[in-house]
Amino acid sequence: MKDFPLVTVYVPCRNYGQFLGKALDSVGRQLYSNWELFVVDEASGDDTLAVANRFKLSVSQRVEIIGNESVRGLQQIANGVLALAQGKYFVRLDADDWFDESALLIMVSKLESDPKVGLVYGNYFYVDEDGEVLGFERRYLIENGDASYHLPPHGACTLVRTKLLKAVGGYSEDVNAQDGWELWFKLIQRARVASLQAPIFYYRQHGKSLSRDTERLAVARAKIFSNILGLQKSKGYKPSCLAVIPVKESYPELEHVPYIQINGKALLQMAIEEVQKSEFVTDVIISSASSNVLQFAEQLVEAGIISPVMTTLRTFEKDTDTAIHPIDILLGAADEYVGKYGYKPDLLLFLNLHATSRKYIHIDQAVNFLLMNQMDSVVSVSVERELIFRYKSDGLKLLNPGRFKGISYERERLYRYNGEVIAVWTDLVEDGSLLGENIGHVETGSGQGAPLSQSTLFTISR
Repeated sequence: MKDFPLVTVYVPCRNYGQFLGKALDSVGRQLYSNWELFVVDEASGDDTLAVANRFKLSVSQRVEIIGNESVRGLQQIANGVLALAQGKYFVRLDADDWFDESALLIMVSKLESDPKVGLVYGNYFYVDEDGEVLGFERRYLIENGDASYHLPPHGACTLVRTKLLKAVGGYSEDVNAQDGWELWFKLIQRARVASLQAPIFYYRQHGKSLSRDTERLAVARAKIFSNILGLQKSKGYKPSCLAVIPVKESYPELEHVPYIQINGKALLQMAIEEVQKSEFVTDVIISSASSNVLQFAEQLVEAGIISPVMTTLRTFEKDTDTAIHPIDILLGAADEYVGKYGYKPDLLLFLNLHATSRKYIHIDQAVNFLLMNQMDSVVSVSVERELIFRYKSDGLKLLNPGRFKGISYERERLYRYNGEVIAVWTDLVEDGSLLGENIGHVETGSGQGAPLSQSTLFTISR
């Protein structure tokens, strides 16, 4: 590091004045001292500006304080600072977190040692609201761990080459979260990524943390994927995608399931309407052993309530209690598609009717991830929050002890299929595989929704 290149650090803050002082002090204590700092106040109503101004007077490095009268969001903040940045490298520090004193030194050293590396990140400590250490996150090393790119680094405390970030157009301002995901997928095709074993920051866990807003994060992530794939789709072929909704009319203790009303709409109507909002789904097919279900779907179309759908009557079910493998359902639906168009769909979606919380963004997120990462399949999952054990000869082994601390360690994280989406290539299903070998996942977090109960039947008069 002969020239000790300048590093641009920026800290966005909205009403985090109580934490901001520690974050700024951690910049001031860096062993690597050639930095400039931008503190961006997002219309705070607390002492954020006073804390920032006190820090500015305490150091000799360049410190700029930017006051926004309205909330602009992380992406707009980042692009605004990017336009002002003089540093060779660019990094965000969140106002409620703080750097280890060696953070800039070891990240800059890594980038300076290999010009082909465009982005570097490290491990971190979890701390509680009072700053007490809860645990240590030891992330998978990118060189031999996460080849599927499922686990991008945080948008914060990740050092990136400023020129590279500018070359990809900075951040997309039509999303307001998940800048780490956008940074990741924009840069991994243009430059190598490096991860460090050393802990470089302290990650505060508290009730106000934006990372806990799972629905907002899911929307932002789907938009990021859509934006990046939009560039690819505009250049050529868009895969055909058949959404298959298997429907069983009645169960031993619950009858007329597809007609049950939730918020004034029949369950089947809700499912179809949401699927038809997807930007990827080219056709929807209702698969059922009950002709009544198919007639009901056709009535919805005739009444103008939903757009046209395909239907297929399953004839291979022996009785109402027989469990049918999803592969058989998907193959039957694909055959109907071939009969209509003369060719098979590229992608198949298996969509559980009972996933009442499923939104079209979950579907789009799954297909986006399938296409972007060349996966065999993608399934929707929820992170398992309860303690999980595995049997061993000497008793049960706890697989996720971090849950005792309220922490979901990366290496302990367990997922369960939540019934919302399976996206898979048709070729794989034809070969007898529902998921294939390279299985991707998207965290939707909503599971299958509230339990269904008997309710008023939904009818359509002709």
